[in-house]
Amino acid sequence: MIHQEEKIIRYLKEKNAECVKMIFDNYYQVLCLFALRFVHSFEDAEDVVQEVLVNFWEKKRGTVFEGSLKSYLFGAVQKEALYMIRQSGRLIFEEIGNYSDVLLDEVSVEREEDINARREKLRKEIQRLPEKCREVFIAIVLEGLSYKEVADKLGVSVNTVKTHYARALKQLRDNLDTIILLILLRLRKLVVS
Repeated sequence: MIHQEEKIIRYLKEKNAECVKMIFDNYYQVLCLFALRFVHSFEDAEDVVQEVLVNFWEKKRGTVFEGSLKSYLFGAVQKEALYMIRQSGRLIFEEIGNYSDVLLDEVSVEREEDINARREKLRKEIQRLPEKCREVFIAIVLEGLSYKEVADKLGVSVNTVKTHYARALKQLRDNLDTIILLILLRLRKLVVS
C-alpha cells in the first residue's frame, strides 16, 4: 500500500510508530535496489536500508520534517552505503573498472589461450543467466544503455530492470573470478551469440 508523504511526516511529528511501517511499505524495496548500486550483496543493501530507517526514526521522530522524504531517504542510503564500503575496505564492481587497465596490464603476460579461455567462460556465464537478466545485463553493460532506456526497450519498469541487473551481477560475481570480470569491463564490445 502506498502512503502519502504528508501523512507519514505527520505521524513522524506525532511520534506515531505507524510511521515506520508506512515508510517501510513505501520505500524499503526501492531503497534496497538503490543500495545495490553501491554494495556487494542484497544482504548488505538490506543492512544499509535498515540502518537508515532505524536512524531516521530515532533521530527525526517528534520533529518537524521539511523537504522531500523520498529524497532524504535516498541520500541517506547512498551515504550509509558508501560509509559501509569504506569501513569494510571492499571494492564494489564499478570501482574495479577504475583499476581494470592497471590490473589487466599486470596479467597481460598470460598466454593468449588463457585469455581466450576466460573470454569463452565469460560468454558462457552470460548465456547461463536467466533470459530477462541476460537481456538486461547485455543492454546495460555491453550496449551501454541506461536503466530507463532498457525499461523502455523491454516494456518493463525501471525497478524491474534494476532487479534483473542486480541478479545478473550477483550470479556473475558468484561464478566468475575477478580477472574475467575485468576482461568484461575492458571488452564492452563483446559479441554474445
